[in-house]
Amino acid sequence: MTTIKEFRKSLGLKQEDFAKIIHVSKVNYSKKENGKVKFSLNEAFLISNYFKKPIESIFGEINVSK
Repeated sequence: MTTIKEFRKSLGLKQEDFAKIIHVSKVNYSKKENGKVKFSLNEAFLISNYFKKPIESIFGEINVSK
């Protein structure tokens, strides 16, 4: 289970709900959450701001592309 998935589930959000928050489709979000596609830097900032946590605490040094 990824950290993003853990955070999302702890807030009771579905993938579809969180996809809307970062402005991507549910299918695209699912691929990103499952590690098949990397989150963009902009998406990482949106996620960081939403959870009010530093990007590094959510992504570590992986899963973010420029």
